[in-house]
Amino acid sequence: MGRTMLYILIGIAVVGALAVLLLIRPMVGETEVAPEIPVVTDIEPELSEETEPVVSSEVVTTETDEDTTEPIIEEPIIATETGYSIDGTIVSGEYAHETTIAGVDVYWTNDEYRLRVGLVSPATGFVAIGFDPEGRMEGANFIIGSMHEGALTIRDDYGYEALAHMEDTARGGEDNIIAAAGNEWPDQTVIEFIIPLDSGDAMDKPLLPGHQYTILVSYHSMLDSFSNPHTRRGSGLMQLDLPE
Repeated sequence: MGRTMLYILIGIAVVGALAVLLLIRPMVGETEVAPEIPVVTDIEPELSEETEPVVSSEVVTTETDEDTTEPIIEEPIIATETGYSIDGTIVSGEYAHETTIAGVDVYWTNDEYRLRVGLVSPATGFVAIGFDPEGRMEGANFIIGSMHEGALTIRDDYGYEALAHMEDTARGGEDNIIAAAGNEWPDQTVIEFIIPLDSGDAMDKPLLPGHQYTILVSYHSMLDSFSNPHTRRGSGLMQLDLPE
């Protein structure tokens, strides 16, 4: 009986040892698989709201086919013999006298020999002034000018009839405008010019310093051609200074 129990205990011990070995060692036919190692790549860290972006100081230039040359601006016409600058722009105090006739602002200054005039029309067509008429337009020395696409057209005319005037040169006279310039905006036209007080031309009446003369002023609201009738006209007086 005692021997039998001994055998039983030995058998149980052997079975237990085999079970422990089976738990520790892999079963026959199985292969060990190495654990998967994740692949890590470099990832650019996100910029935080407080991080300022890097700005390159390098200036990159590209060539284009367009001509980037700045436009050439013509210098104002200078009447050097008078000391006056004729540039088509009138500023406060530039002229000794001013008046408004038929909506046109008329500016003038004279010395012993020359008359400098500025006209500011409230429109974009031609603007004209006539000096010392005998009856309506007749006998007046007219200066008429217009601006078109930045170019000035100005003419020295003579009133040969009550309702008509013509170029001095067409009647055997001369164009006696010494200097002129102009400018145009959507709501006005500016014309400046200088003429002699006494040109010696048969188509021009002499103007004497210290005397007062009737002047005729007219303009067209939009047309530049001098052959068109004016939109508005009027008359007034111009007092010339007597140089000291």
